Amino acid sequence: MVQQSGPMIARWKPSRVAKGLRTGESSSPGLFQMSPEGRLLVLCARTTVSEFVRVEIADLVCDGINWDLVWQLSKVHGVSPLVYRNLSTICPAAVPSAIHEAYRRHNQANALLNTLLAKELVTLLDALGAKGITAIPFKGVTLAQIAYGDISLRECADIDLIVEQGAIPQARKILWSQGYQLTSQDTGADDEAGEPYHFFQKRNGIVAVDLQWVMARRHFGFRLDRSAFWSRLKPVGLPTKSVPGLCPEDLLILLCVHGSKHAWEQLKWICDVAELVRRRPGLDWSRVLFQSNEWRCRRMVLLGLAMAKHLFDTVLPRTVLQEIQADVDISVLVRRMPKQLLKHPSQGIDEDCADALYVTIKDTSWEQWKLAVALCRVEADVITRSLTWFRFQRKLRILAACLRPLHRVVARWILSVRMREILVRWLQSS
Repeated sequence: MVQQSGPMIARWKPSRVAKGLRTGESSSPGLFQMSPEGRLLVLCARTTVSEFVRVEIADLVCDGINWDLVWQLSKVHGVSPLVYRNLSTICPAAVPSAIHEAYRRHNQANALLNTLLAKELVTLLDALGAKGITAIPFKGVTLAQIAYGDISLRECADIDLIVEQGAIPQARKILWSQGYQLTSQDTGADDEAGEPYHFFQKRNGIVAVDLQWVMARRHFGFRLDRSAFWSRLKPVGLPTKSVPGLCPEDLLILLCVHGSKHAWEQLKWICDVAELVRRRPGLDWSRVLFQSNEWRCRRMVLLGLAMAKHLFDTVLPRTVLQEIQADVDISVLVRRMPKQLLKHPSQGIDEDCADALYVTIKDTSWEQWKLAVALCRVEADVITRSLTWFRFQRKLRILAACLRPLHRVVARWILSVRMREILVRWLQSS
């Protein structure tokens, strides 16, 4: 079948089903708004390709594809290894030679980098362990091995390590002793979150390490140094040595939280969820749902699973599907991400409007209310922006209008108190 893939393109006629997916006739809401290039990316960014998917890939190629755009989108969305592997197998003659060569070089460099990251990860974990620090690799090459079965099939930019907050100072010293230097320290969240990200770069090298104890940005925070993670670690077999990794259930939750934090801007993050679920048929779904509820990220997990279902036809248990179908917000959100793959990107969702997404997918009305008040307090842009998918926008504007006079009164009171304190101190000193 593989050897005949080239001639197949000429013989296959665009099927009614495949055509329907691209013209909006399909009932699947996550697909019909995609550009042909975006749809081709989704079809190729997977480790297992069904016969139906092969047919649709052939149809898309026959209809005409902007290959430069496919190549650029592959890099932006971090799915070049998968896209190149499937295009080379299914329709190698259709890919322009220049694009073919660009993919080949890029993926060769990615494989070399991932091999280097895997070796460096083992070295760092051994160094940290020698000082009594257990660090958990998150994403990167361990995720590539767990979800894809091959560290070369996922693009990895650095090494992400989860470390307990109290162990951060000692971990930093160990990284310095290993030849790393701190390049930036980004709070990325509200003041109470502290310093969640510590970025290190290897001196005279290309390896970067991110120490973190919380996943955070402004108006978003999720603790990573949870005791439950350390009590359920599973070995991950890398080429040189096994290292500790998150159990599949915890990893799935974190992948969905991470993707939601970044408004699912990269197709790679959805692919991670889909591949993890596919390769782990024995997932304890009751634990996933219970734990995500305990950690107040249940709807983020449902959103991530819904994205995987709509874009990659991921098989989910009936209980999960029922929860997704009962959530009216999720059916709206999956139509609009990833933004860059849509026919009309202006209708999509990205990190620029992440605050609205956070309000929408909070688990409870009380959490939505608290975040809405926080957004009004800082006069966030989301209050005035026109977002047709954000059903809370009118309420948010009304809330902002009601709170604005109160903010002025409080500001004047604080100013008057400070002025009196300054005057008193001046009189006492004179």
